[in-house]
Formats: sequence, C-alpha cells, structure tokens
Amino acid sequence: MTNEKRMIGVAAVALSLLLPLSAAPAWADAAAVAATASIPSATSPQEAIATLDNALLEAMKGGKALGYAGRYRIVSPVVKQLFDFEKIASLTMGPYWAQLHGAQQKEFMAVLADYTAATYAARFDRYDGERFAITTSQALQPGTMGVFTTFTEHNGKVHRFDYLLQQTDGQWRIVNVVADGVSDLSMKRAEYTDTMKNKGFQALVAHLRKQIEGYARGGGQ
Repeated sequence: MTNEKRMIGVAAVALSLLLPLSAAPAWADAAAVAATASIPSATSPQEAIATLDNALLEAMKGGKALGYAGRYRIVSPVVKQLFDFEKIASLTMGPYWAQLHGAQQKEFMAVLADYTAATYAARFDRYDGERFAITTSQALQPGTMGVFTTFTEHNGKVHRFDYLLQQTDGQWRIVNVVADGVSDLSMKRAEYTDTMKNKGFQALVAHLRKQIEGYARGGGQ
C-alpha cells in the first residue's frame, strides 16, 4: 500500500472524530496522575509516537527477566499519558456513552486504559533485534495528525502501525491505531456496542477485566 493510500485511509478514520460527542468530565484518577507525572508532555505527534516506541522497546528488552508485571510498569504510565482515553471511550461506546452516568464513564475509561497497557505488556514481551521507525506524518485536519510507522521483526517481516493523534491543551494524544490496515477504534466500537446492546455495561467491563487477568497469567487474547 502506498503512503498516499495509507494517508487517505487514516483520513477517513479521522472523519469519525467529527461525530458529536456527549459532554463528559475529564476524569483524572489520582494514581494515574502520579504514575505519569514524570513523563514529559509530547509537543509533537512524532515525539508522542517515539515515546511509545521507546517504552515498548524497553519492555521488550526486559522480556522474561522483567516478567509481565515489570513490562506493565514500563508501558502503563506511557500509555495512560499518550492515549486520549476519554475520546476513545466515547467513540468506541457510540450512542451508549451518553447513557452512562459519570461514575460509569470514569470506570470504563480506567478499565480501557488498563486493558490497553496490558495488551502491550503481554504482546511486546521479547526482543530479538526488532525495530520501530517513523516513516512519515501528515496533517489530516486542523488539530489532527497521522503518523505512519513500521515495526520490523528480526526475520525482516514489516508491520505497519498508523496512528491518528489529536491535540488537546497543547499535548498530542493518540486516538486510534491502524495495525496492518485494521482499525483498532473500529474493531472496539463494533465489539463494545454489540456487548452493550445485548449484555449491558457490567458485562462489558467484566469481559475487559477478564482479558486483563488473562494477560497477567500469561494467556488470553
């Protein structure tokens, strides 16, 4: 896929951000604030992605010696600093977001942040010469940037990670990740809205917590 086509694809995803969002307080968990206090704000989209990539490499190089818990301690504060979980939560929950009361919104954002960090800690668990590279970036609309990267395995296989970031209060935060052409935001929205429709909020939260526990035990997807 050419860079031009990739940019068009990410731009299409960016249009979803124009959907009206319900007003929700910018909840801030005290523990998360303390954990991310030492991480400098990302003043550019490229800096944000480089910070994430460096944390993942550090976790990978620690590998089994660090264990899941050690890798989680590395990636969690970076993930919670760099991802805009309030916006991600509202977009993935679709029309159900406005139906949640404040405490439920806060709970869901916290679980979603833990789930994202747990996924990275579980999947980036070893190092054998892998490398990240930022290939290009482009403004998609005012305050929205696409950063296009590659992840090269030790055997030379290349994966694409395309990031959609938006600027809030002077800091660039990740809103979506498109991995090898698959939009994480779209997948989560389909899954979460279906669960909300058929099983309800508590079932969705319980499902995500079960996945987090599975990662901590060394299994689960």
